[in-house]
Amino acid sequence: MVAVEGGQRERFLHSQLTSDVKGLLVGESQMTALLDRTGRLQAFGFLLKRPDRIDLLLPEAAAGAAQAILESHVIADDVTLRLVEINHLRLLLGAEAVRLAPEFEPESTFAIEGWGSRGCVTWDAAAPRLAVIGDDELEARRVLSGIPEWGVEAAEGQLIHETSLIGSAVSLTKGCFLGQETVAKVASGRGAARAPVLLEVVKDDPVDGAGVIGDFATGDHDRAGAVLTVTRWEGRTYLLAAVLRDLRVEGTEVDCRWSDGRSSTARVRALPLLATPDPIYWAKRLQLRAVEAFSYDREDDAVELLERAIAVCPGHADSYESLGVILGRHHRYDAAIDLMRRLLELDPSSIMAHTNLSLYYNRLGRIEDAEREAGEALRAKMNRERDQKQRAEALREETAATVADRERRSEMFRRVLELDPDDPLGNFGLGELLVEEGKHADAVDHLQRALRSDPRYSAAFAALGRAFEAAGRFETAVSTYREGIKIAAARGDLSTANKMQERLATLQEPDEG
Repeated sequence: MVAVEGGQRERFLHSQLTSDVKGLLVGESQMTALLDRTGRLQAFGFLLKRPDRIDLLLPEAAAGAAQAILESHVIADDVTLRLVEINHLRLLLGAEAVRLAPEFEPESTFAIEGWGSRGCVTWDAAAPRLAVIGDDELEARRVLSGIPEWGVEAAEGQLIHETSLIGSAVSLTKGCFLGQETVAKVASGRGAARAPVLLEVVKDDPVDGAGVIGDFATGDHDRAGAVLTVTRWEGRTYLLAAVLRDLRVEGTEVDCRWSDGRSSTARVRALPLLATPDPIYWAKRLQLRAVEAFSYDREDDAVELLERAIAVCPGHADSYESLGVILGRHHRYDAAIDLMRRLLELDPSSIMAHTNLSLYYNRLGRIEDAEREAGEALRAKMNRERDQKQRAEALREETAATVADRERRSEMFRRVLELDPDDPLGNFGLGELLVEEGKHADAVDHLQRALRSDPRYSAAFAALGRAFEAAGRFETAVSTYREGIKIAAARGDLSTANKMQERLATLQEPDEG
């Protein structure tokens, strides 16, 4: 680990690393990378902002070199770097790890997210042990969440666009950093010629996964890609592979052929397949499990689940309310009051917190406090109703502005088409507006004109497919999307290609009715 200290540490690292260091709060971490001036990798890892320093948790093989490179760029800055040796690292994942992390020795704990979860890395010998994640599962989580192995899936001197780090460790909006010009140029262009995706094997699963490591062919491409790693998850085999640009369209099926004669059919899946769970969604799942446990009189289990829910999402009001109900049932009013006070620190306008405080104070015979909180609950309710009215009025104004803007743009496109009826941008722009207005026949006419003028206009294919869908011409929409996906993939417009692939997959789903 590299510890970075000094009064200008944040500014310095923000200018050197790919991630948004200044955007982090104390106690938060992020994935980051160190590049050279040509956008090639020197190291990657996790960055943690502490109150008095910033720690970089890097692969052991890259830490020393990264320290030396960063030190070479320190010019009259109040920045010092030191290499810290740490042993017996433990990766703790899951809601219980998040809940327990504040109890560990702060100097020996590193908050982290990845592997499809959140948790921490700790080298605190006193930290309690949790249920062990098997090596195979941990490896699968690493691969499917897009964390590369140094020297295998990401290596020194490799363009960062050729790794999964371009999507997880790079901020494209923070401003200048070392190698930023190359990163921005490639990102705004067609992207890397080869980049990693997951290939989910759907036919002829290779029994010997190691045998498919290396180059494979598909269709007319003799070197369509190279399999870097093979893993299994929930009974399926996934190949992490660096593949050509026009094959990286999510949902498409690729027939892979290897030099030893074996072949498999795989479906392209974008990284990460395992994403870090949204805190609110995570807390809601835990809270619902707690409610179920409570209904079966397993109150200890319910309390544990609710404490985890609050740990992963400190502002999840429903979990505070549910936990307060349980504490109140056991006449633990002081604990319930502390809980509601914590909620008010996070959300001073919480009606629920004031209402429950009034109830708990009343049970303790603190009538004056109970009446005060009842008044605060009423005031919070009135403020919320006022805010809702203001938001409704703002929405009405925004809707009116949107309609006016659409009319302005429509008039602009029509003027362009008066001068040149075949102008592709004018036809595309007007066609899109007509799709939004539900005028599908007119939209189709303009979008087809745009494509006759520019047959490689991938966005026009996407809009035309939507127009056919909205008109109920589903077979025509399918053929439009298929043709558009080929065009967009060949141009490197993978965002548009993936959107069309999503619509195509929906249209091709079997009828369940």
